[in-house]
Amino acid sequence: MKLLGEVLIDEGILVPQQLELGLQEQKRTGELLGNVLLRLGMITRKNLSKAMAYTSELPFVDLKKTHIDPDAIKQVPIALAKKYKLLPFALRDNSILVAMDNPTDVVAIDNLRRTTGKRIEVWAADLETVLEFIQLYYEVGTSIENEIDKNVNAALTGGIAEGEIAPPIIRLIELLIIRAIRDGATDVHITPEETISRVSYRIDGILRRGAILPKQLHSALVTRVKVMASMNIAEQRLPQEGQITFEFSGRNIDIRCSTSPKDAGENIVLRILDKANVVLGLDYLGLNNEQAMHIRRLSRKPHGILLSAGPTGSGKTTTLYSMLREINALEMNVLTIEDPIEYRIPLIKQTQVNEQAGLTFSRAIRHFLRQDPDIILVGEIRDLETARIAFQAAMTGHLVLSTIHTNDATSTIARLLDLGVEPYLIPSSLRAVVAQRLIRKVCMECAEDYVPDDNTLEMMGLENWGGRGQTIKRPKGCKVCDNTGYHGRTGIFEILEVTPLISQLITDKASADVLFVEAQKQGMSSLREDGLTKVLSGVTTLEEITRVT
Repeated sequence: MKLLGEVLIDEGILVPQQLELGLQEQKRTGELLGNVLLRLGMITRKNLSKAMAYTSELPFVDLKKTHIDPDAIKQVPIALAKKYKLLPFALRDNSILVAMDNPTDVVAIDNLRRTTGKRIEVWAADLETVLEFIQLYYEVGTSIENEIDKNVNAALTGGIAEGEIAPPIIRLIELLIIRAIRDGATDVHITPEETISRVSYRIDGILRRGAILPKQLHSALVTRVKVMASMNIAEQRLPQEGQITFEFSGRNIDIRCSTSPKDAGENIVLRILDKANVVLGLDYLGLNNEQAMHIRRLSRKPHGILLSAGPTGSGKTTTLYSMLREINALEMNVLTIEDPIEYRIPLIKQTQVNEQAGLTFSRAIRHFLRQDPDIILVGEIRDLETARIAFQAAMTGHLVLSTIHTNDATSTIARLLDLGVEPYLIPSSLRAVVAQRLIRKVCMECAEDYVPDDNTLEMMGLENWGGRGQTIKRPKGCKVCDNTGYHGRTGIFEILEVTPLISQLITDKASADVLFVEAQKQGMSSLREDGLTKVLSGVTTLEEITRVT
């Protein structure tokens, strides 16, 4: 049986240097190692629960990635679920599968068996998620949609005035946000139309339809969101931005809010920043072994710039943070400037942009250079001033990590030149560009095997694809994936390393097409090629790769 520390390292949650620090602190205080690592911020409760399950040789269930069967919820009374902090999540033959933070609680298991009259199969789960799901599936109800309908009816029958924030409106906004959290949505759209107000959720990168609300409630919903986000409720002609801290199940979830005037009313978009859904580490991003080793080697460079490229919502920041997790922060001074700070990382000094106070990306980098840094993470290169200072920092012996909004790795060079970066700075300082996209993974519960015909491949521009004639997956749809055929996302990547020949082409101001051809000669796989590899391995589908690339 493995020890806790060994499991945490094997899972990529800790690096050996972090475990060593935890053991030293444990020796000093006498605490349990798991509690020490939690206190130091090196692991989450979910990490600890999963590792403890492995050390006890018990199965672990990630409830956020599991279909919760409403019939299983009905088998166990809420009082029992709350008392023993457990969640029934599936039925199998004459058994109930139950997730518990303490799966060795024999009293709870015995009470469950007597109450339900069924066999109990116990799975380990982290306490935070169990408590969150008890609130979601018991207190909110198995059907959030039904409760939304109740509050809509209450708001209408209560005769609310235009824009008035009545209790049903307050609860309605809460329910819309809770459903987004439950379903793992990244954004909630509340869009006014001529006769209705339409709610949509962005899940796995795709907008899915939600509730359709009466138009007369829309202005009250807008007012409620503005109050929560500390916006000006009287201003309806100009776009506004704000932020909400939404407390749910004992934890705070950050929500970025944006309103924009339209002809039918103000449009609302809520960006959900749920840190509990983020898994950091190069081994969890979708990189193959060769790509992960390549990025690890690049992140150990003593100086230069590494850029993560892609559109908004493509996982760039997660990739940079995963690089930082590979770095021994005990022996290096790592500073970050972000807008906003998305994840807290132990042993790293993180700063948030505050433009009202005059703290911009460029000003922060200038100040950082006086703080004896080894590594600087800049949230985004968005203007010439930030780009120049970042390149100067890289030239003076620092490793700089940042993101940039471009379509692929080679077009990043053109983007830097467009910003006004001097051509001689790029080849001397830029070490590599990692371009990426997020693709949906096919649902493994319902995916079908098939061999695509020649007409299908030709229509997708893949008539010369090397995978022709091979069996691959296609989506079907089931209750686990909400009949979409897809469940979860992963990344596809292309890594452009600035070799001497690439450097010369940049100096000669070669086009992105020329750079791309040369990079492929040197072994770079394009985003589409990486995606097609994942098609052959059964991770995703041809339709998804065609959509994204």
